[in-house]
Order: sequence, then structure tokens, then C-alpha cells
Amino acid sequence: MRIGLLLYPDCLPAGLFGFSDLLLAASLRNGRKTFEFDWVSEQGGTIRTANGISLETKPLGEQPLDALVIPGAWRDTDTVLTPQDAKIVAAIRCLPTTTRLWSYCTGVCLAAQTHRLDGLPATTTWWLRDRAGSNFPDIHWKPGQTLVYTDTHATASGVHGYLPLALAVLEEYLGTTMVEEVRRYMVLPRPATSHTPFQELPLLIQRGGWLRKVIQWIEHTPASRQKIAALANAMKTSPRTLQRRVLRESGYRCGELMRLVKLNQVGDRLISSEQPLSVIANTLGFADDASLRRSFRQVSGMTPREYRQQFGQTGW
Repeated sequence: MRIGLLLYPDCLPAGLFGFSDLLLAASLRNGRKTFEFDWVSEQGGTIRTANGISLETKPLGEQPLDALVIPGAWRDTDTVLTPQDAKIVAAIRCLPTTTRLWSYCTGVCLAAQTHRLDGLPATTTWWLRDRAGSNFPDIHWKPGQTLVYTDTHATASGVHGYLPLALAVLEEYLGTTMVEEVRRYMVLPRPATSHTPFQELPLLIQRGGWLRKVIQWIEHTPASRQKIAALANAMKTSPRTLQRRVLRESGYRCGELMRLVKLNQVGDRLISSEQPLSVIANTLGFADDASLRRSFRQVSGMTPREYRQQFGQTGW
């Protein structure tokens, strides 16, 4: 598989190095060359990136690519869309539809400008949600998801979005066993101690495709409709088998994981928007905001208002 690593002025290349390192390590572990990489840019030649590193690139479109990885850059909500991007967006748009577009962080906005994501699901960095929704209304935005991965495109949130993207690629091409080995030996978990239980969710999502699908079902399903039997049916297994496997792979009982994931979505909206708790409760399908407030405090140790005051941000 030939993958293009896209560079453009002011982009952050570190994620591209990390992405390719993970895939190359898995290829070595697998004993065969599965992935090849090309540094590419709109016109080719030397590209000076945000941190001062200059890299030589090939012109985009010079040779066929199976996928193109689009990284983010040091931008904020006011500068994430710039006239200078027009040429690179046009070059990406000219790629064959068979070339999969994989983007993360602010790079999702470059992919969105090509209109190749219109009518499709996508996610982006939390502080870009309002801007992305207003500028690209034809995209089905999934703000509660860390990664949206399909057979045509992928989008991931955050400057470290290359990590869940790389693991998803490895799962597709080399299987879940390889993902587990890479995660165990190269993606070292941080200490379990943290100020909020929500920080553990990204690590759970990295543990493999099955658990990621469980978490995505929970994210998509209104809180009031979440039943173990319904989740078991969606995962094509029995409730008893589901509960055993969820406990084994996540360390949480099924009901606990459901509550943690939904409350994480609540916390995410508290820090990324000014929506009242009643609106958040209704959007995520909770029965009422009073019961949500009690549950949120039990899990996070803070009221929603305290959580928003401590962790809420308005931008970079």
C-alpha cells in the first residue's frame, strides 16, 4: 500500500513521522513490506514546516497513491481556513476517488474543502466544531467521536489523531492481533491516576476494533435507550457474552462503561460549548437534567458547573 504524507507550509509533521513509524514497525513485525510512504506537497520540492524542519517532497499526483494523510497546523478558529490553502485543496481534489483521504486535527478542514467528505460522517478537533459545522454543513459531523474511519476516508480529532488513525489502518490491513502488539509495545499507556475518569477513554478506544465499536454504539445511542440487550444485539452476541468481554477488554462492567462514555460526552460538551445542561441532556438522550447532574457528580466528583469552570476553554 502506497501512502502519501502531505506537507504544506506551517503544517506539523511530527504526527506524520509517528504514523509512518507505527506502520513500518508493524510491517517489520509481520515479516513483509505492507506499507510504502512518499512525502508529497502541492508542487513538490522543499517544504519548510511549522517547527523549522525542511523536507523534500514529490509533487502531489506524480504517482498513484492508495491513501493521503493530511496533518494539522498551528492555526486557530480564525485562521484555520486561509486563501493560501486553495492550491493544495485543488491538488487534493484532483486525486482519483480511489485515493483514500485520511486527516486529523486542523487537517480535517483541508479535506473538507475538497468536498470529498460531503454527505459522509466525519469528526474534528473539539474547538473547531462550530466553525466546521457552519462552513461545511453538508458533512455529517460526529463531534463525540475521536475517530471516524471508513473505506473511503478517515478523520480524527486532536494533534495526536494520527495515533487512533494508525491503529485503525493496522487493524484493517494486518488484523487485531497486530494492533494489540503495537499498542502493547509501542503505545505505552500513561499512569492510571488522573483528575477525571474520562481521560481513560482514549486508551480504551485504542485497545482494538471490537471495543471501539462498542464505544461508538454507546456514543450514538441516546442514554435513555441504552440497554445491554440492545448493545448485545448490535454486536451480534448474547448479553452474557457481551458483559464478559466488555469486562475483560475494558475493566468495566457493561453498565459502568455505558455511563462513563455518555458522561464523557456530557463533559466534552461542557468544555467545548456554552450550552445549558438541559440542552446537553436532551441532545444526548438523558431522561432529565436533574438525574444527569447527580450521575455526573458521582462519576467526576464535580457538578457540571464546576467541571465547566475548571476545564472549559474558548480557544487557543
